[in-house]
Amino acid sequence: MFADACERAAKFVRPVIVSTRRYDGVVDAGCATFFVINDEGWIITAGHVFDSYVKYQSDQNKLKEIEELNKKHTVISGLPKNDIKADPSWITNHSFWWGWDGVRLTNAYVNRQIDITIGKLEPFDPSWVKEYPVFRDPETMRPGTSLCRLGFPFVNVASDFDETTNSFRIRKGVLPMPLFPNEGMYTRNVLKGRSVDGNYEMLYVETSTPGLRGQSGGPIYDKDCRICGMQTQTVHLPLGFHPTVEYEGKTVVENQFLNVGMGVHVKTIASMLKDRQVKFETGGAKESGGFRIVD
Repeated sequence: MFADACERAAKFVRPVIVSTRRYDGVVDAGCATFFVINDEGWIITAGHVFDSYVKYQSDQNKLKEIEELNKKHTVISGLPKNDIKADPSWITNHSFWWGWDGVRLTNAYVNRQIDITIGKLEPFDPSWVKEYPVFRDPETMRPGTSLCRLGFPFVNVASDFDETTNSFRIRKGVLPMPLFPNEGMYTRNVLKGRSVDGNYEMLYVETSTPGLRGQSGGPIYDKDCRICGMQTQTVHLPLGFHPTVEYEGKTVVENQFLNVGMGVHVKTIASMLKDRQVKFETGGAKESGGFRIVD
């Protein structure tokens, strides 16, 4: 059902690799998904992709404060040397890899409450992307529709930090990363009120199957590859069943849950893109024909 749609979506979906180095020298790397929405290089991804960067900025401020305090301490005579120690988990180096070497994200707008990031890749060559997504008219969406997600789960992402160049290097064999689709039924809309600034309706698409780690920020689309949402999280709905099992000689109660996917609804995405004057294509039901450009 989704073979043609996945082939089309693969043309505008890319991985973002997030690499961090801690104060104790431990290097870690993770992966999420983003998709390019027009020939100017504008992209969408999940807001929580930037969580580690926010922590990095906070940790940098803490390290500077410690450095200043230790400097003051050494110039005060008569006091024993007792430098303040940094937390080993503080992030000292941070890097994003946006699908191509030498590309950075500019004009980034991160709304963590809604969990979406909108930004522009620079430099960007339109020839890098062979097809751009069409966003579905939200008025044509109906629960019960089959939807598909696309992203980069089940990939062992690893980076190394080069002390001589003060930069990260993605390990050989990580790229190219294989795309992984999984389908689910559009079950219902989930409305979480309005954003704190009052500008946006926090509307989400719920699917009968969960999103996978590495698919965050990726598109949720129908069989015609029209964007219906953007994957953000997996939600665990309690089923109310409490079976007991024997584990290591003890009786354990197991709570049962249904894991469902959640993504920012195309209606909310479109509203945010319009406010930022980011162009995108939108189309209604297939039988209605055509599409229009929204500036």
